[in-house]
Amino acid sequence: MSSRLPGRWVAVTVFVFSSVLNYLDRQVLATMVDIWRTQPEFPFSYDDYGLLLSVFSLAYALSALFVGWFIDRVGLNRGACIAVAVWAAASIGTGMSHSVHELLFWRALLGMAEASGVSAVAKAVGMYLLPKERAVGSAMSQLGLSLGAGLAPRFAVYFAYQYSWHWTFFAVGLLSLAWIPVWLLTSRLIPPAVEPKRGAGAGSFGLLKDPKLWALIIANALSMTVYSLWTNWPPTYLIRTHHLTPPQAANYTWIVPICGYFGAMLGGFISWRLIRNGMSPVAARKRACLLSAFFLLGTMAIPLLPTPALATAGMSLSYFWVCAWSTNHYTLPIDIYGADRAAFGVGALIFAYGTMQTIVSRPVAQIIEKYGFQPICFVFSLLPIASYLLVHLLIRDDAGVEMPEAVEAPV
Repeated sequence: MSSRLPGRWVAVTVFVFSSVLNYLDRQVLATMVDIWRTQPEFPFSYDDYGLLLSVFSLAYALSALFVGWFIDRVGLNRGACIAVAVWAAASIGTGMSHSVHELLFWRALLGMAEASGVSAVAKAVGMYLLPKERAVGSAMSQLGLSLGAGLAPRFAVYFAYQYSWHWTFFAVGLLSLAWIPVWLLTSRLIPPAVEPKRGAGAGSFGLLKDPKLWALIIANALSMTVYSLWTNWPPTYLIRTHHLTPPQAANYTWIVPICGYFGAMLGGFISWRLIRNGMSPVAARKRACLLSAFFLLGTMAIPLLPTPALATAGMSLSYFWVCAWSTNHYTLPIDIYGADRAAFGVGALIFAYGTMQTIVSRPVAQIIEKYGFQPICFVFSLLPIASYLLVHLLIRDDAGVEMPEAVEAPV
């Protein structure tokens, strides 16, 4: 009996576990902020947190294009394994830190390495899955990100209160190292549906002359402000607005990233269904992004919700729809440029996200400190509509590279 379809999906599923570790590693910091603030021996402020986010995001942005090019150039297996090893070392180094200055170095190194995460998954999706399956594959990537972010609050609280905060970072670094041999074994057993050409990625930087790529970059920077908000600030929102303790906030905030997974799956299903009904892949992604942007207008109402449970529900719905949006937007470079340059194309979007987060993190922290979350939620809720209009006007519905449907890889 043929097992061709399970083979492709098993490989993608194993690869997605790298996304779990990627976001677990970076998101434990959001809970650790208020744990550090309760410890006199480790002085820490919200402004320090904004600075850490900015440094991480700057390193993330500056390395994104080069990391994408590197993965296209050396291949998925070698590129991903090197990146995971580096971010594991950075996580362990974070656990060994004793000051904010030491944290800055290790979080910068973490940002450089973790810029590979989404690009590598995009490369895997482009290699193992067919065009109509790609948005669902990207949604699986969001599952990994959501699981990692959802586990992070309890993971951080458990190690910080049962052992010490240092062990939070040691543990996630060791888990990342354990993933490497698992993936190498999987890739030997399950070949990809499409093997990229030798020298793939050699001309990737030439894509920077393409207006379509710049439309995707700018649109990503606009809409992913909402993603950045609910990736980094839910614990602080509940602690500041509803006066919860970090363990109490962790009982609520784990649900926010999990809802992102369901949003990503819905976003992938919407475009998959539209493609099955005859719409081109690019047009289907755009339509799904428009629907998501409409629902994201509700983000402006979250600060009006009176209880922690309702506020968490509001944050969860907003994150749900921004993940539905991002699943489709991050699939567009794969549709347009193909598997050969998928990592670089998605790396450009990572560059946009990192640059945006570098610019906005400290101002957002200062606004939250002075005025709360109301002005941030209002402004950010409008940006996905602007993002959709930019992509719709500058990228044609028939843009894209098709992969032959007949090519499938057995287990």
